[in-house]
Amino acid sequence: MKKIFYLSFFVLCLAGCYPDVQITHSPVIAKSNEQVTFTAKVVSDGDGPCTVQIIVNAALVQTCNGLSTGDTCAYTGGPYPAYEGTAVAYAASVTDSDGDTKSRGYYHFSITDSSYNWSSYEYLWARITGDTADKEDLVFHRGSDYASFGDFIDDVEDKLYDVYDEQDIIEDPGNFDTFNFYVYKKVAADTDDCGIVHADADADMPWRDDDAILHTTDFGDCTNAGLSHFSAEGHNTKAFLHESGHGVFGMGDEYDDGDCSTGYFQPADEPNIWDTEAECRTEQTNKGRDPNACFEFTACSGGWWGIHDLSIDTVMQNGMVNEPWGTEATEHVEWYFDQF
Repeated sequence: MKKIFYLSFFVLCLAGCYPDVQITHSPVIAKSNEQVTFTAKVVSDGDGPCTVQIIVNAALVQTCNGLSTGDTCAYTGGPYPAYEGTAVAYAASVTDSDGDTKSRGYYHFSITDSSYNWSSYEYLWARITGDTADKEDLVFHRGSDYASFGDFIDDVEDKLYDVYDEQDIIEDPGNFDTFNFYVYKKVAADTDDCGIVHADADADMPWRDDDAILHTTDFGDCTNAGLSHFSAEGHNTKAFLHESGHGVFGMGDEYDDGDCSTGYFQPADEPNIWDTEAECRTEQTNKGRDPNACFEFTACSGGWWGIHDLSIDTVMQNGMVNEPWGTEATEHVEWYFDQF
């Protein structure tokens, strides 16, 4: 997947391209006595070596010169006691040798007291990129089996950076900026039934789009029928990325579950699976691909069709970080980001 992406990117750059940068922060929620590291990564160096600048709270704090695609520029600042109860804002810009510049930000995250209290709010900002009406608002909820809130925050950061940001299609700065990420302080009522959020969640956060309920115990995870919340282990398993494929991106499963207990469905737009062979073949024909690639991957619920390779675990078959999305799932995720 990555080799294909970078080859395509190189071909595009031969025709001329512009610099781009992505910046993240750690920890994603900081106490007022903690330092924060900001890391800017050159996504594209445009025409030649470039200069990256990091801005925190409207002040230039770091400049790195002579960077190329993939290089990083970092700055560790704080603590930020004066911002307790509010938020720190940060941004980055990249300028290539032709003077072309791209800026990303401002992004915001909460600065809390020593007990993760943040003003009067029950939710915290992990990485805010814009207004809730314009973004995919994903809220992380803590299962009752967590030993501490700090452990939960660490797992949220892993999901943002070690799962989502490791996917080429999500790592694209414009796509990653589609999300607002939040953390809810109230403990989820249960981790069964795809996760049951605290009873106050609707009143506290009526604007949210998706709920991700993290837990530490290993058990079977799922996404609810309305595709609005899902559960996953906080540590590194297949569940978070696979269930995000359902709950965030709205895709169907690509595996044969054997006992036909899976609720297969065909997405309305750019489906990754089809409930008829004819629809699958029409899609391949319309996209200039071989319609004979369509096959019935499960006989459940009258049969479901796709073109994915069953010998390779895809995200919607399994979901580990380095597994590919596959042709149809990639097209669906691209369609999803195009809606913003």
